[in-house]
This record gives sequence, structure tokens and C-alpha cells, in this order.
Amino acid sequence: MTCTLHRTLTVAVLMACAAAPLARLDAAPLTDGDSALTDDTEQESKPKEIERLEAWPAPRNGKQLKVDVARLRKANTEEMGTQAHIALIAEGAAAAPSLISALGKEKGEAARQRIKDVLDAVTGAPHTRLMAAEFDDKSERVRIWCLRRVAAFPDPGVRDAAVAALKSAEQSKKSSKEELYAAALCCTSAGDMAGLDRLAERAEEEWKEYGEEIRTALESVRGKDATAVFVPLLSAEKRNTKVTGLRLLAGAGDPEVAVPLIKPFLDDTDNTLRVAAINALRGIVDGEKPLDKLPVFEAIELANEWKKRI
Repeated sequence: MTCTLHRTLTVAVLMACAAAPLARLDAAPLTDGDSALTDDTEQESKPKEIERLEAWPAPRNGKQLKVDVARLRKANTEEMGTQAHIALIAEGAAAAPSLISALGKEKGEAARQRIKDVLDAVTGAPHTRLMAAEFDDKSERVRIWCLRRVAAFPDPGVRDAAVAALKSAEQSKKSSKEELYAAALCCTSAGDMAGLDRLAERAEEEWKEYGEEIRTALESVRGKDATAVFVPLLSAEKRNTKVTGLRLLAGAGDPEVAVPLIKPFLDDTDNTLRVAAINALRGIVDGEKPLDKLPVFEAIELANEWKKRI
């Protein structure tokens, strides 16, 4: 009994000692060191500025890089293609110039797709200016890939190059619809509105495939001017055109101008229009991505909630 009591008292004393410093720490005023720690925490929570590179990294082994690119293009066996894919991704962005060059030369569709898969894996926001240097490449495949890839990482610094690419494509009789679209997308992503009509056309035709990248690009031109371009779509006769207008406003709409025009669609009996209106408001007001396939009753509830908010 005595031993048990002793152990109980010992545990209680240890717990009290452990808790005492915590209580003193909570009650103590912030010191200079504490303030510095708080500042560091706040800085970490802020988004870091993207470093846009001025040159591609140098490859670790130039000869091996050539071998791996050749293996990726040929890929006589699945294993050969997989090994080349892994090796090139391990090489990182240093492999990009060789892969871009190979993309322009490669005639096989399957091989071109393998090249683009690796390029997508080794390039990103730091490389937008470097890829923009290829907007006037002699290969249309290279131009299209670079334009769409750069558009995925909005960068005002490529605006002049993107506008030039769009003008060049529009002036050429050989330009495909894909190149015109890619150039319009990149212009928009870089903050220029010269390609908005082309984006609206593609959005109405193939939103399911291209909607996500169009929405990303539109965020760079959000405001009253872009809103004015898309507002007329809301009064179109075709239902799909109205839906397209709402989808585009989700990314480009100005709250003050667009919200009052979107609000009536919350009462529409067409659930597709109602959902498009909800998603437009989610994008404009909350900066949220769209909800997909909302059931009628759930859409009605959300519409009612939005009517209360706006």
C-alpha cells in the first residue's frame, strides 16, 4: 500500500514539474527572439516568388543524354522506352533542349507522345522564358507544345513573345486551329486579351478537354475588360453558348460587374445553367474550382445559399 502511494505521488510530482514550464512559457511576454520566430513563420506562409531561369541547366553527361533521347524515340521494346523515360526524368530540365529538338524532328506519333510526356515531367514555371524562346521554332509541333506548356504557368514576362506568336499564326495561311488556339491561350495566360474570342470558341466546342487550362489562363486577365468580352454570351439564344459564357466568367469575371448578371441564372429551371452559375460565382467570389455533376436538389440548395450571399 505504501509503495503504491509512493509511486502515485512520484508520478503526480513529475507531471506537475512538466506542466510548470509550459504554464510559465504561455504566460511570458514575447521576447525579441519570439518575435523573429513569428516573422519567419509569416514569411514561410507567403507564396515564394518564382525564379524564372535564363538558361537551361547543363547536362551531367552530354553523350549519355543523346543516347537516352535516341532510346526514347526508338523504344523497340516497352522496357527500352521505360528505361529511357526514367533516365531522362532523372536528368531533369537539362534534358529539355534535346527533347524539344527531338520533338520537332520525330515523325512517329507514339514517339512524339513519349517525348512530350518526359518534357511535361521535367519542365515547369521556372522554365517559361526558356520555352518562350521556341515560340518561333520552325516546327509547328514544337511551337504548339511550348505555347501550351508556358500557358500552364502564367508569366507576364512572356507577354510580348506570346502576342507576337499569335500575330504570326494569324498572318500565316498555314497555321492550324491548334496553333491559333495555343497562341491565344498563352497570350491570355500572360495577361493579354488578344486571344479571348478564340478561347471562347474552343470553350464552347470542347470544354471537357480544354476547360481546365482555359480557366487557368483566364485568371490572368480577370477584370472589367475581360468581363465585357464574355457578358454578351449570357444573352445568346443557344443554351450551350450561355453555359460557355458562365464558365468563362468564372475565370475572368469582375465581381462588381459579373455577379449581378449571373444571379438570375440561379433561378433557371435548366440545371446545367444553374450549376454553371453556381460555379461562376464560386470562381469570382471565392476563387474556388467548379463543382462537377451536381444533382438537381443539391444544386437548388446551393443556389439558394448563393442568393442569400449576394
